[in-house]
Amino acid sequence: MNISNQIQIIYIPWWIRVAIAVIMLSSISICGYLFYWALVDGEKANWLAAGTYLLGIVFPILIIVIVIAGASFGELSILRRTEKMLVRTIPYHLQFIPEETRNFVEFRNYTRSAKTKSTELANISLFHSTGRCYADYVIRVPSPAGTLKLNLRVEMNIKRVNINVAFLRTDLDDLMQLEGISGNLEDFLRNKFQHSLAIEALQSEGAKHASTSDGTVISYAFNKSFLSREVDGQDYVVVVATTGVPYDTVWNPSERVFFAQDLMFMIRAFMQESPDVFLDRSIEVNQSPAECEPTNKSTD
Repeated sequence: MNISNQIQIIYIPWWIRVAIAVIMLSSISICGYLFYWALVDGEKANWLAAGTYLLGIVFPILIIVIVIAGASFGELSILRRTEKMLVRTIPYHLQFIPEETRNFVEFRNYTRSAKTKSTELANISLFHSTGRCYADYVIRVPSPAGTLKLNLRVEMNIKRVNINVAFLRTDLDDLMQLEGISGNLEDFLRNKFQHSLAIEALQSEGAKHASTSDGTVISYAFNKSFLSREVDGQDYVVVVATTGVPYDTVWNPSERVFFAQDLMFMIRAFMQESPDVFLDRSIEVNQSPAECEPTNKSTD
């Protein structure tokens, strides 16, 4: 690991950054005051010496002491950066799963990129507790068919990531009954996502022959068997995918963004291939009769 990576690992909390900014502003103000009096007062040497001492000696030492006292190094720093990726980087990019309404502009008249409307962004809810290297997300995506809901867990283990997509067993049973399909759930899900699974399998096979600086290429390998998990008293069928990632992913900004965007595109592909599997039917069940009535009533 080179010196650049050692520096990138250091995690500086936001309050230290604020403290450094305040101290820097205060030091510059005081030095400006001292230099001003150095110009108007007869004892210029004393004023200049005081300003130089403050700016050149006291300020750097004070900054170093604050950083050492509050920054995280080594294992603690890696944990903090992992948490930051789970609770900030990943959910930020997951919100862009939905396609947005496009308004094309002739490129000569293009000034800046438009901001996505909040109604066209995914709603991301997450659960994470300090010290854990995984987080749970509930993703709700607006679509013409209704709201799509996906339960996702991301487990980051420095050089390896596990992706868990969970489906309520009762929802799958209801969908199979609705479509008149009999058989096991695993075959049902594989048929629903056969295109996306085939693409990921090809990428995983190709990654075995690819080479990077650290020998790692992000490509998801899906477990052949699906897992059964009980969470919060409910039974889930869990599809698990795993991939290796570069060892510096959690502290290298470009690797963090690349992983989060790649995850977003993969989740989008699955949701677009079979939106009916992700349709949040609890919204329909919880609607009151008044909400289900048409609004364009006749006045006859």
